Amino acid sequence: MSSRISTPPIRTHSSPSPEKFTTTTTLPNFTSPTFDPAEYLNEALPPLTLASTQPNASRAPGSVPLTELSTQVQGVVSSVNAQNVKYSGQLTTLVDEILRGGGRLAYEVEVLRGEVLGLVDGLVGEGDVVRFVPDRERQEKEKEKEEGERADNQTEHDLEKQDKKEEKQDPDFINKLRTLNAVRSRLDEVVHTFGSAMEWPLPPSELSLTSSFISVSAPDLGPESQSLEAKGQEMMKKFRTEVNELLDNEGVEAAERRVEEIGRLAGVWRGTAEEKARGRFVEGLLKIVEDRRRALEAVPGQAVPGQQGQPEKRSDGRTGHRRQESEGPGGGIFRNLQRLREEIYLE
Repeated sequence: MSSRISTPPIRTHSSPSPEKFTTTTTLPNFTSPTFDPAEYLNEALPPLTLASTQPNASRAPGSVPLTELSTQVQGVVSSVNAQNVKYSGQLTTLVDEILRGGGRLAYEVEVLRGEVLGLVDGLVGEGDVVRFVPDRERQEKEKEKEEGERADNQTEHDLEKQDKKEEKQDPDFINKLRTLNAVRSRLDEVVHTFGSAMEWPLPPSELSLTSSFISVSAPDLGPESQSLEAKGQEMMKKFRTEVNELLDNEGVEAAERRVEEIGRLAGVWRGTAEEKARGRFVEGLLKIVEDRRRALEAVPGQAVPGQQGQPEKRSDGRTGHRRQESEGPGGGIFRNLQRLREEIYLE
């Protein structure tokens, strides 16, 4: 035997009129403090008819079947979702504004805090200052008065001193000319040193002695090689003659200075194949000077020439090496570059 089960509607309060559900559902106001989700759903949705066979007398007014109620629920959910998206966007905008203004607000708060602390320190410390220095204002006035009198007395002296200083100070263009002159002198010195180094050829025989323990003589290059050998031996002989003449005439110190100049010329060739040979020649000149110094010191009562404070003079013929007139300014450079190439080939 089959029995029909009739279930009463879910809603127990009085149902609104059917016309209410035919109109557009009012959007929920989530910002209201009295918002109640259950009350909103009861007002927005009609009651449900649980069974189609339920008698009309037992049905609630305005009740609808499940399919129709499902459609209305979807509409309400869509409207609630749209309202939720709207409020989420507004909330995101407010949060961004708060975050942007947070840094500035913190800075302003720190500024105000510093000002308040400074004001508090001033108010607290003023009483102590006045207590320990009761005549501060009077002392300040007296001090200002003394400073004014002192300034009046020194005005003329300061003005005169400033005028003298301005007279002694050179114009700007004079200082620039002095700087240019110093730069030019340094450039001339470098050019002279480099040119003198280029005019000092090294004999191939000296170079072959320092190349290795087992020397391999270079191939005969003809008249050019012989001329280079003769010129190199002549320059080395000239250097030895200059040092010996300085030792005989002007003393040991003058000879040492000349050997130092020759050493600076040899330093131009540092890092090349000729460095050892030139350094050995300079060491030989130093040995000559040291031997003369020891010989003079060994003689009792004999003072070393050039060490008694007399101004040492240097003849015009020994002020330095001059470039040969038969060669141009770059003749020594190209000649030595060619010799370096030949040395690299031999090695």
